[in-house]
Amino acid sequence: MMSEKADLVPSKALVVGLGVSGRSVCELLLDRGAHVTATDLRPLHEFNGALDRLKGKGCLLRLGSHTAEDFLKAEQIIVSPGVPLDLDLLVEARYRGIPILGELEWAWRQVTVPVIAVTGTNGKTTTTTLIGEMLKASGRRVFVGGNIGTPLSRWVLDGDPADILVLEVSSFQLDTATTFRPEVGVLLNITEDHLDRYPDFAGYADSKLSVFSRQLPSDVAVLNGDDPLCSSVIPKLRGRALVSSRRDPAAHATGRGNEILVRIPWRKPFALSLENARLKGIHNEENIRAAVLAVSSMGAEPSVIQEVIDDFPGLPHRVEWLRTWRGIDFYNDSKGTNVGAVLKALENFDRPVLILLGGRDKLGSYAALAESLEVKGKGAFVFGEAAPRIAGDLAGHVPVESFKDLDSAFAEAVRWAVRGDVVLLSPACSSFDQYESYVQRGNHFRRLVEGLAEDS
Repeated sequence: MMSEKADLVPSKALVVGLGVSGRSVCELLLDRGAHVTATDLRPLHEFNGALDRLKGKGCLLRLGSHTAEDFLKAEQIIVSPGVPLDLDLLVEARYRGIPILGELEWAWRQVTVPVIAVTGTNGKTTTTTLIGEMLKASGRRVFVGGNIGTPLSRWVLDGDPADILVLEVSSFQLDTATTFRPEVGVLLNITEDHLDRYPDFAGYADSKLSVFSRQLPSDVAVLNGDDPLCSSVIPKLRGRALVSSRRDPAAHATGRGNEILVRIPWRKPFALSLENARLKGIHNEENIRAAVLAVSSMGAEPSVIQEVIDDFPGLPHRVEWLRTWRGIDFYNDSKGTNVGAVLKALENFDRPVLILLGGRDKLGSYAALAESLEVKGKGAFVFGEAAPRIAGDLAGHVPVESFKDLDSAFAEAVRWAVRGDVVLLSPACSSFDQYESYVQRGNHFRRLVEGLAEDS
């Protein structure tokens, strides 16, 4: 491993994409002595001063367009997660044998402590955060980041002490991770997502499954045994599989009422209670079981794990209860940006649901929602760019109303709702047609809910 790292720093590097992770890896490369050119299609004024630090450190910036010379004369190209790998200049550079890495890969090659990597279509951030809290409560020095919060390259650059790294990793990051090998890999689920970026669902699934592809026999693979794609990879694993299941009593972590039974081959069995857990819902039970297996494999004690299960409040914008108004419950699931996430959210309700769906289309099918909404949906209120496609897939299964934006869709859903109903924002789409992020969209929904007058 160290010999690989010794040859890592190129004399001339190109960083493509200047989001948070791109800027961090630029600084790390400069710190390690590389000459760095960074390119982004956005003009300088859109960065609002975020590039001043890089300019001050000697980074050469190419903004507003890409140039072939930068790509084809680089010794190494580091791409940010948001950059499509079929970009013509990247294809040409790859053809010429120029190494193309991601920020995660480049930073990981300089890491000397164990890594837990969490991936999956849904539940990554909650599970990553939960694992981090359980390990911190165990007295470990922990860095939590990657695809959430702080990029790994920033942690490497800052040099903060840690015994273990807990990283959320996306499919885009795994696509450019050529040697990345987590000591513990966690795969939560695989459902349709990002089909605007992948040629087909199989390509997306392969990307997620690759988190285990370079593991050693001493490593650990935590998988959801109730997900067919996750469980299909078990016979091919080189690492030690730890399987979570709600249905299979022989799984390493399984549910029984409000209990989780944990049976890891190299530890004494133990049970945990969900009675006082603040995280609610079937989807969160899956997240908790995965986190329990990951930290148990690293030696965390049951009493400490139980404490965190009882205290962890969950994260905003994930089936988050906001308010009861006139007997109607309002839930914010703005992070539900794909159909699989919406189906998980709907599992939590046995009352009529008025659902708000829409945003920027990811080119998957919405037909899978039709069956669930036929049973649980009182009405679907669709908005944004994807509204026509969603309405077409749901027509005939649930009453559908189409709107330009969330405000008007929300107003109509409230008019339909009666005591005992649920109004749920779970969009099944990204937010980028009308918002900067799912957070901004969720906060907008929160303001709409808070704005409902008590006496109206």
